[in-house]
Amino acid sequence: MSRRSGAPLPVAVMLLLSLTACGENPVKAASEPDAAPLPPQAVVLLPGFFTYEGEPLQLLEDGDPVPVRLAAQGGYAMFAGARILDLEPSPVRMGAALIDPTTDETLVSDTRTIETLAVPAGIEPDPQSNANFLHLVACPNYGTRMVHGLDWTLKIWMDDPRYEGSVTVRVVPKCNPGSRFLKCLCECEPGYYFAKCGAAH
Repeated sequence: MSRRSGAPLPVAVMLLLSLTACGENPVKAASEPDAAPLPPQAVVLLPGFFTYEGEPLQLLEDGDPVPVRLAAQGGYAMFAGARILDLEPSPVRMGAALIDPTTDETLVSDTRTIETLAVPAGIEPDPQSNANFLHLVACPNYGTRMVHGLDWTLKIWMDDPRYEGSVTVRVVPKCNPGSRFLKCLCECEPGYYFAKCGAAH
């Protein structure tokens, strides 16, 4: 039976005719792939550590001692960081780990987004806040190897999809001299258990 003259076309037919007239293919438009993401930029890291807020990053070489000091959240920590060459200041995400060189097992690690500032060769974590330090709370030590006074591997890496790069350095963690030295030493011994070293800080 023929369609009556003057009767309106169904909506679906009208839409299809409109798209065809405009030269569009809805199936093709929906299946077009997104642009490929840019590959991460390779960066060079120079490892370092912080002692206290407001003090600059101290760069490390193999075999350097690194202080292990009382952390605000409890325990005793190393505070790691790195100089990143040839970048402009912006927040970046980084990670660090303290690794047993005899077993390649990670004792402790930390990842966080940090604020940076410009230095002559690139950027560094802003030392005005210890939130920009990578906190490696190595003591109390639940592992099987003494932390204080032995060689450990410090690894620092970019944990940011925009950048790739990592660096490792051999360090010797050491408890700070002073009134808390013996407490730190005790907590850095392997096999820590609750109240092993006396009351909490």
